[in-house]
Amino acid sequence: GEGNGNITYGEAFTVQPFGNSLVTMTLTRQDIKNLLEQQFAGCRGQTANRVMLQSAGFTYDFNFAAACDARISNVRLNGEVLVEANGTVTDPLRSYRVTVNNFMATGGDGFTTLLNGTSLLGGAQDIDALVAYLADFPASAPYNPNDPALGKPRKSRLDGGTSCP
Repeated sequence: GEGNGNITYGEAFTVQPFGNSLVTMTLTRQDIKNLLEQQFAGCRGQTANRVMLQSAGFTYDFNFAAACDARISNVRLNGEVLVEANGTVTDPLRSYRVTVNNFMATGGDGFTTLLNGTSLLGGAQDIDALVAYLADFPASAPYNPNDPALGKPRKSRLDGGTSCP
């Protein structure tokens, strides 16, 4: 009853009910590619397809039909190339700070690559971070899924498939 486009705390909690805390860690470019590869069942010990959402400015291509460790390419962070179109990791030891929830940081959902993370730093509860993020959107400027600032598409499927892996 709060109106279209308005989100209550209860609605936010419905989609983020786990009470996880955020963890920021250092991963190498190679770790990031391996983590992206680990989204697909049968790759790097993963038992199910578990596609992760990524932040604006981070984009990549995937080919679901390719073999494990050959599915991810064209990884970019704010235009900077981390993985080339042929799947080669550029400067594989270069490191980045990455934030995930504590469940994933401990290898949850089969994302064991995150166990390679170093310099872990605990953060806010995931629900608090979500509420703070949503609070930054003014009611006078409704969400526009086609806003160029969102940097869509953030991932592109190259094998012609249309289903979500």
